[in-house]
Amino acid sequence: VGNVRLAAAQRTSVLVTALNSTDSNFVFHADMDTDMFDNIPEGLNYNSTGLIRYRKGAAIKRDQGEPDWSPFNDIDLVPVDGMAALGFDVNYSLDVYFNQYTDALNHGTFNNITYVMPKVPTMFTALSMGADALDVRVYGAQTNAHLVRHLQDVQLVVNNFDAGNHPFHLHGHHFQLIERGPAPYDPTYNPRPKSAPSRRDTVTIPSMEYVVLRFRADNPGTWLFHCHIEWHIEGGLNMVIVEAPDVMQQRIRVPQQILDQCAAAGISTTGNAAGRQGFDLAGAPEGPYPYPLGWTRKAKGAMAGCVLSALVGFASILWYGWSTQQSYRPVATSDENN
Repeated sequence: VGNVRLAAAQRTSVLVTALNSTDSNFVFHADMDTDMFDNIPEGLNYNSTGLIRYRKGAAIKRDQGEPDWSPFNDIDLVPVDGMAALGFDVNYSLDVYFNQYTDALNHGTFNNITYVMPKVPTMFTALSMGADALDVRVYGAQTNAHLVRHLQDVQLVVNNFDAGNHPFHLHGHHFQLIERGPAPYDPTYNPRPKSAPSRRDTVTIPSMEYVVLRFRADNPGTWLFHCHIEWHIEGGLNMVIVEAPDVMQQRIRVPQQILDQCAAAGISTTGNAAGRQGFDLAGAPEGPYPYPLGWTRKAKGAMAGCVLSALVGFASILWYGWSTQQSYRPVATSDENN
């Protein structure tokens, strides 16, 4: 390949065969995608250059003609271990948007839900809620939790409807890259993956494209799936995969040091997303929400207020004009006086 594209927190190992000559040294460089910046910081060096040195003092041999900017498609890579393509037992579709929400801020969302931290961390809810941990409601709506059972093969279909590219990262697993294409994904289309698809834990999804990812749920835990651009995480572009909470309860024991730290920070380690039992979620974090479409009660009230203000304004202008006309008296001119 002539180039490799890396997203935030993504890694790629490249094998370079050295030349059997020390006549020349060679330049390599890393170029930032400036389209990912809202504003390019002053003084930022977005083209970094390094040197492959065969011999000190040797001439630097540069590219003849244009550099190789051919697309690097990580879906074409073949893993060394030849792991076969997975099927899937459960499928989740995730539509990516960035919109202004009812708190007047821009938020990233999966399926129009922006992530908000629950009062009880999701892992502690999974460990403390017994059989109720198998019901996704206990994790709260704003965690955007998706439940999978132990050893299920999971398919994630991610449609990026945002105007920007997003590097999505999954904790706890390496997923198979099954398919790419223009969004939206057609659910009637059953992709035929290569016999041994490439595997990663981070994948970049360009604007208005989709990817199909698959992994086996063989690592019980609560795993975040999120955009790896830091402020997009803060903006809520996250969801949680709650994997095999029943198996978690059998296998995982939280160190006392962690429990002590949570206690010192005032963070509850038992209960549902609201720190309560069962499905009583009173007090759980909720909102912000998408602005509702159509005419809401507040919108109608605001429009009525605007119309009333306009009518009062027009009436005031007419009244003032009429009253000043009635009180008008002609003033004699100098010609009339003569």
